[in-house]
Amino acid sequence: MEKKNKSFKTKEGSATDTVPPLPIHKHRDRLIRAVKENPFLIVTGETGSGKTTQLPQYLYQAGFGKGTVIGVTQPRRVAAISVAQRVSEEMGCPLGREVGYQVRFDDCTSKDTAIKYMTDGCLLREILTDASLSRYSVVILDEAHERSLNTDILFGLLKKLFQKKQRGDGQAPLKVVVMSATLEMEKLSEFLEDCPVCTIPGRTYPVTEIFCNLIGPKDRESSVYVKEVVKVALDIHTNEPAGDILVFLTGQAEIEKACDALYEKAESIDYRYDIEDRYIVDSGFVKQLNHNSRVGLDILEVVPISKTEAKQRAGRAGRTCAGKCFRIYSREFWEKCMPEYTIPEIQRTSLTSVILTLKCLGVHDVIRFPYLDSPEERFILEALKQLYQCDAIDRRGHVTRLGQFMVEFPLPPGLTRALLKAAALGSEDILLPIAAMLSVENVFIRPGQPEKQQKAEEKHRELAAEMGGCNDFTTLLNIFQKCKASDSPVSWCQDHWIHWRAIKSAFSVETQLQEILARLKQLSDFPVEKFEGSQNEMLRQCLCLGYFSNVARRSVGRTFCTMDGHGSIVHIHPSSAIYVRTVCPIRYEWVKDLLPKLHEIDVYELSSVAREEVTEEEVAKWEIKETAKRQKDHDTRCTAIL
Repeated sequence: MEKKNKSFKTKEGSATDTVPPLPIHKHRDRLIRAVKENPFLIVTGETGSGKTTQLPQYLYQAGFGKGTVIGVTQPRRVAAISVAQRVSEEMGCPLGREVGYQVRFDDCTSKDTAIKYMTDGCLLREILTDASLSRYSVVILDEAHERSLNTDILFGLLKKLFQKKQRGDGQAPLKVVVMSATLEMEKLSEFLEDCPVCTIPGRTYPVTEIFCNLIGPKDRESSVYVKEVVKVALDIHTNEPAGDILVFLTGQAEIEKACDALYEKAESIDYRYDIEDRYIVDSGFVKQLNHNSRVGLDILEVVPISKTEAKQRAGRAGRTCAGKCFRIYSREFWEKCMPEYTIPEIQRTSLTSVILTLKCLGVHDVIRFPYLDSPEERFILEALKQLYQCDAIDRRGHVTRLGQFMVEFPLPPGLTRALLKAAALGSEDILLPIAAMLSVENVFIRPGQPEKQQKAEEKHRELAAEMGGCNDFTTLLNIFQKCKASDSPVSWCQDHWIHWRAIKSAFSVETQLQEILARLKQLSDFPVEKFEGSQNEMLRQCLCLGYFSNVARRSVGRTFCTMDGHGSIVHIHPSSAIYVRTVCPIRYEWVKDLLPKLHEIDVYELSSVAREEVTEEEVAKWEIKETAKRQKDHDTRCTAIL
């Protein structure tokens, strides 16, 4: 596939004449003026209009970055890093100086950084230590149309900050810019004090959009789209003018399967990430994290993308030249199966971590927090229950000292609780690598080809067998330690079908978790405890403390029955060493005193909703529902025992 070289030159922070001016360029002065005159501003424009890379540079040139920072949030770490690299290149400065980035476990900034790209989660954590964001003159929330959980929480916090006007003496008010390719503008503008909307019209190059009619509504639950995507990509490769092809699939396994199929047909194809997209092949699907409140877990599901996301994908083809977007689905699929907008993450994922963050920021009544789109109340109550079970909040919903320790870690509360217990016992060295491994992408390589898949599974079973073969957590620990001790960790990973990139990230994560823990352990009120028993037993008891709500007992055959009050029947994931993913055996006596915490909770007291604000009818309904749940749990357990 052809690829043209592009050159950049430092000239007031913009690209040279070799690259045509972006659509945003002619609106430069209007945008700067709008930011100066308004506390909130919405900027909307199609993909490729230059919002992400150019607006921060315009504001920097206008003086916003002098002595302060222009912060730009991204929902994804890869985007934050790659855009920072691009902008530093355009401005002719080393990455980490005037332009830097910060993502979880990776900070590439300095005291000279004026434009800082970061994940929305990093900015949310920064508010914990600086509620008024005093270092920032402008905060830009980019890719707002994706409606990530952290971005939605930032909407509410920044609105509250504006209403309270919490800035230092003599400090200029914080400016907030929301950028999006597609969004419900009227709704967001009304939420942000009826702020103005600046629209950047036009795309640099035209994109022809084609419905291939290869899948329809009946294929919504099928994975046939992978095969069809390969066919379309090969057809483009054979019949269209030279250019790069960007294919959208839902995950690693599908990508590897498609690459294997493509390689068999056309060995000359070059697979890479730094491409100038000319052709887009859109599968029409995405992996989406959805919360299953019945089992209390977030589940990755393959679902149709929204129409706005489809438009985003098509826009990638028009950035450097005229392009085409091949949608493998039919127009009927577009109309019947694809929602208009992406469902906000706040309405479909676990809220436990952000609720703890809000509590630590002094937002006691999390139900009445100003959400752009309110999550279901049951999701908030479930998050509060989980925090109570982890001892992060007390029965009245107030943050405990342990909860204040927990919020310091960029980890799920359950994992943090287990880590803090191990640290109190002086054995954090065992749990730190496990926490690090659980914080990165899946370390196991699972090839698409059956022969390779068999070889990989054999190696993975060997690694599990070395630790007894029945504890996924110790298997992760074994992999971490073996790879770290190897003279050639890259070769070791290749030999054992392990992702080196994931392991390398885990090494970095462990170091940073160690630093946080070392700082907390210096505090006089950090707990210190003793434990008598084996290391393996200590590890499992610590994990029990953090994850006892996920306990299940063996039922009929290879099934297990959860003990969380729902009595759900679950199966162990085939990738587990003891053949639910990442599991280990425990003893009932370790959790028998913890399990009552799953039921003995007054949710109204926990959520800080005063009794007088709740009708007697609502209380009666809730009590009937809770009694029925407990009875069902009792009946299910009796059946399992019989």
